[in-house]
Amino acid sequence: MSARRTLAVMLAVPAAALGTLLAPALASAAQGGGEEQIDVRVSIPDPGKFEVTDAQFRWGVNTEMTSGSFFGGCNFLSAGVAGDAGASRLWEESDGLYKPRDGNSRIEAPDAAGEWAVDSWATKCQDASGRDVGTGYDEPGTGAQAVIDKGRGSIDTAKGTAQISWKGSFSLVMYGGMTYWSLSDPVLSVSNGRGKLTATASGYGSDMNDTSKWSKLAETSITMADLPQVDLGKNGIITTPAYKAVSTPGTGDAAQSRTGDWWGSFPESWIEFNAATGQAGYWFSTGGKRDAAKVASDVYISYSPQNPVVEKPGAGTGSTPEAQEQAAGNTEDSNDTSLGGGSPSSATTTTTILQQAAGALSAPLAELSGAGTTVL
Repeated sequence: MSARRTLAVMLAVPAAALGTLLAPALASAAQGGGEEQIDVRVSIPDPGKFEVTDAQFRWGVNTEMTSGSFFGGCNFLSAGVAGDAGASRLWEESDGLYKPRDGNSRIEAPDAAGEWAVDSWATKCQDASGRDVGTGYDEPGTGAQAVIDKGRGSIDTAKGTAQISWKGSFSLVMYGGMTYWSLSDPVLSVSNGRGKLTATASGYGSDMNDTSKWSKLAETSITMADLPQVDLGKNGIITTPAYKAVSTPGTGDAAQSRTGDWWGSFPESWIEFNAATGQAGYWFSTGGKRDAAKVASDVYISYSPQNPVVEKPGAGTGSTPEAQEQAAGNTEDSNDTSLGGGSPSSATTTTTILQQAAGALSAPLAELSGAGTTVL
């Protein structure tokens, strides 16, 4: 009595290897005198399409986010959604508001050994050398980045599409805690070489001119970054968010300056949310001496933390487009990353210094008037 069996095979190997893999099954059939027929159904996965289950998100937001502030010591990143301080005031370590880690999220900064290390309350305002960061026009900041692991989604390099989501949060704290808000559960969407990062914004309303104002803000879905050029590298993605030459109507408290090399803006929904936090003017060009520091930093997304696309921050590594592309596994040129995406060790040219100095000298006098008024 003859029998018929169906053998289903799922292979993630080249079709040329089928003969070797199926030889035992075929030999077994031959030994049975041909009484048993074996149908072999082979499904070979698309080599350009794959799933990710531990993708890593990294972002320093911009240089201003990890630089000194004109009051309160510095601006800094904190893991998780920061709790209610009860008022617009400076944070204290004992508050428990600051967190270096929270769930899938953590804050990392360059250390003296040239490695990424989890930040701390004691070091959040210091660069890798232990120097307290300042407010100068060429201040590079601490170089800290928000890191979220365990991203899940799918990549299709052939179609140029990607969808990855993370469960994690980080908070953007300015003036030592006088004003802060949080971003939660980022989602990356990529299609036709362009992408977008969205997240849920939450936080507290404040007013730099009236520190008695304090209110909880409704959670709002916003665009973290528009990504005009996204190359899906073999190890991940390094991409520069749109900022330069992006216009915004500004807010009632601040108008956008559209002159010079550094004029631009974060996405409009980001600006609108921050009109209530009191931070709006820090996310678009206002003509101040720190406009260059507002440019959005590069976003780093690794398909696996075991093969990260971000470089070590040690001296001499830099963050040149060529080095970034090599880390990501791309071969084409990336977007301009001359400012905002570079590491603290990136070289600053004489031309850049002169351009920044010119911007500082042309800052509106209105920004310098009166106590309590800060230079954005």
